[in-house]
Amino acid sequence: MKAERHQLVAVGIWAAVCGVLAIRDGLGEQTLGKMLALFLVLLPILIYRVIAWLSSFGFPEVFARDYGSRNAPGPYAFFFWIIFLIVCASLLFEWSLW
Repeated sequence: MKAERHQLVAVGIWAAVCGVLAIRDGLGEQTLGKMLALFLVLLPILIYRVIAWLSSFGFPEVFARDYGSRNAPGPYAFFFWIIFLIVCASLLFEWSLW
């Protein structure tokens, strides 16, 4: 399976954020945990087509107006990109929810 351009950009952003974290905070256990968490947020961007395909199965789909139509993966990629960018910004700028 060939990687799409936006997936390569996401991996590049992930590597850049990990590099900034490593330079700024060192390679301690906490920094490695942040890098792993960021990778787990990156993972859905890399497999968004599989997630879209898996979401086509299920009982609630029968009640939708567009039942039987193709489940487009584009909105899934957009949603995962928004989450990924928010997490990247929160790690870079050290935002916290509490």
